[in-house]
Amino acid sequence: MNNRRRTGLAGLAIGIGLLILLTLAVHFIYAVWPWPEAPRGSGPLREAVIAERTRVEELAGGPSIRLIGTVIEWAYRITFEWTGLDGFMHSAADPSTENSADEISKRMAIGLRDLTETFYWSVQLIGLRLGVLLVSLPLFLVAAVGGAVDGAAAWYLRRTRVDRESGFIYHRAKFALWIAIFALCALYLAPPIPLDPKSVVPPFVAIFAITVRISVAYFKKYL
Repeated sequence: MNNRRRTGLAGLAIGIGLLILLTLAVHFIYAVWPWPEAPRGSGPLREAVIAERTRVEELAGGPSIRLIGTVIEWAYRITFEWTGLDGFMHSAADPSTENSADEISKRMAIGLRDLTETFYWSVQLIGLRLGVLLVSLPLFLVAAVGGAVDGAAAWYLRRTRVDRESGFIYHRAKFALWIAIFALCALYLAPPIPLDPKSVVPPFVAIFAITVRISVAYFKKYL
């Protein structure tokens, strides 16, 4: 049972990591695709970050904003500083070019400027949304506790009445729990347009509570 739980968490972590990579690809396609009568490049992503951050600051308090800012900072560190991309861009942009290698790096940086700017704003948007999901965890915890309490009451009544168990419902509800978490990450992280967290997160909090309630209510009586 513990091995299955660890496998599920590890699988979810791997899935979210792959989802982040897919989100980067979606943002790049959105930035370079020749949409008719629409601005291209990093501009739309930059506007999405500015608009969504303004909305988040209206909804969240000081501690939450600081936590979201920390997530954004770490997203930048991991993708730019740890990979050396930040140092490469700064050194290449230095006007004092001493040798041919520096000149080549500078020309590469200029040629890839649009891509790196798109990547930068994509990382900013992903970091912002990951921070919002992180500060939303207490909502999911409250929903899980409420769903578990109600489900435990239903489970107790079913046990005392000797009602028929349904392993099918239990396993499907448990599977739906992971699907709901992954679907929330997919629907919130991937869109390259501004989103309102109030329109995305609360429905999944309700779904989370329902799946927890069903999972607990149909938990096996005999282990």
